[in-house]
Amino acid sequence: MNMTNFNYKNACKIIFGKNDESVLAQEIKNQGAKRVLIHYGKNSIVKSGLLGRITLALKNLGIKYFEHGGVSANPLRSHALEGISLVKKNKIDFILAVGGGSVIDSAKMICAGAVNKNIWDFYDSKKELKGALPLGVVLTIPAAGSEGSTASVVKDDKTGIKRVLSRECLRPAFAFVNPELCATLPKEQVAYGASDILAHLLERYFSPEENVVVTDKLLTGAIQSMFVIAPKVYKNPAEYDSMAEFCLLGTLAHNGMLALGRNIQAWESHPIEMSFISGHYNFAHGQGLSIIFPAWLKYMAEKKPGKVLQFAKEVMKATGKTDAETMKKGIVYLEKFFKSLNLPVSLKELNIDVSEAKEVVKTVFPTDVVLGGYGKLSLDDILNIVDLAK
Repeated sequence: MNMTNFNYKNACKIIFGKNDESVLAQEIKNQGAKRVLIHYGKNSIVKSGLLGRITLALKNLGIKYFEHGGVSANPLRSHALEGISLVKKNKIDFILAVGGGSVIDSAKMICAGAVNKNIWDFYDSKKELKGALPLGVVLTIPAAGSEGSTASVVKDDKTGIKRVLSRECLRPAFAFVNPELCATLPKEQVAYGASDILAHLLERYFSPEENVVVTDKLLTGAIQSMFVIAPKVYKNPAEYDSMAEFCLLGTLAHNGMLALGRNIQAWESHPIEMSFISGHYNFAHGQGLSIIFPAWLKYMAEKKPGKVLQFAKEVMKATGKTDAETMKKGIVYLEKFFKSLNLPVSLKELNIDVSEAKEVVKTVFPTDVVLGGYGKLSLDDILNIVDLAK
């Protein structure tokens, strides 16, 4: 299968660097916004003074604002629905998400739900949206890449299942990316971010399509860059240059640019992880990915080794006497990277019982599931991967 035709459009304006909040406020005004909802997580942006600086900048330009904080690490449907009600009640015309992927994903649901009735019915479906309110982002946690993407992942409070909505109208109008805002991140948050960014790159790397050398090489460079940048940021998040590279890599990993020419990508480890580790057990998404991706690679090394061998040789620079040994070494090198950031590589490290986890997975995926684009996994395949993750 050769490189596929594609149409690529990314209307998200990236405002990158040491800019202050007056630049942000002016950009919001340029969008024609008059009534803005500021959507954020817990209290970190309040304690840091960021929220105060943003609201002051908006006041100075005569822009009315409302607040809806309290987004959890795995954003909840119920909280986003509260935001939708707030938007409709106050006739808000612009959403500003201040935070990381969870906040941005929740904001996207609000943007869509303000225009479309019964918005939850659109998640995990192909129903067309009528549109969405415009969205701006102030990034404080580089990880999910949601600041430049079309996707929203939100968790159902009742079932614990995460569902996905991805439409072009959900791509933010702009993303304000100031690495200085990320300088106080705790080490574990840096590690979770590195795992998530790396997973976005790997999902795209594992494409069954051939003659995609350009994007393969771009992805190889991006993945190898993570191995250089992440340890520096983990050691000292306040070091500007390394954090700036980390932020840039997070945005590039998930804005679609590194998937050009490859309509079919893996996207198998992400849904497996979300089905139980961050969904049911509520661990950080990055913790789950550092467990599932190596397990997925081990399984693919047996089921469909072609790209796994290429990954081991070209990306991980592994060498062995046999192809099987080379792939094994490549996966070990990846696990060592995760361990260097104190990330788990097994379910046991999170005290998750594998038998119980498999029962949870069975409730999420239908018996006739065909998951992803590289391995095209059946339910049995998924359960075998969970077994390898134990």
